[in-house]
Amino acid sequence: MSDFTASKENIEESAGKENCEKFLIFSILGKLYCFPSRLIGEIALFDTVYPLPLVPSYMLGVVNRYSVPYALFDTGLLFQKKPGPRNKVLIIKDEIDRIAFLIDDITGIADIKKEELCIVDRNDDSGELPDVISASFIWNETDVFVLDVNRILNHVSEAIA
Repeated sequence: MSDFTASKENIEESAGKENCEKFLIFSILGKLYCFPSRLIGEIALFDTVYPLPLVPSYMLGVVNRYSVPYALFDTGLLFQKKPGPRNKVLIIKDEIDRIAFLIDDITGIADIKKEELCIVDRNDDSGELPDVISASFIWNETDVFVLDVNRILNHVSEAIA
């Protein structure tokens, strides 16, 4: 193979990657959800939760990560109205907000092309999908729902207010 052919393949491959976004896929009560991987700070095992008064039931309290408090949400209660198992905690980067989500397990990481994302229409009043889902895609023959951190924060702010 010539140097020109190899260079052309590398250019095409990196052009394809520019059109992709990495998603961290995780399970919650048998369904797959994800966040863009750029938003993830860390994944930790479930540990001590310090309860807070006068918050919605899906807000379990605060977890301590390296002396920094993070509000912990039970994603099972938040998205499916059923408490989730207390297995792992997904910590969102501090630049977004100090929040964490209870998840069942990490399922994988996927590079998804923008044209493979099916954007959720907010005019759909069917109520089948929570308003915190911004898109979905098919991964390993299964639907994966893309969660929107800002919509989650708005939803929680409205519930607390």
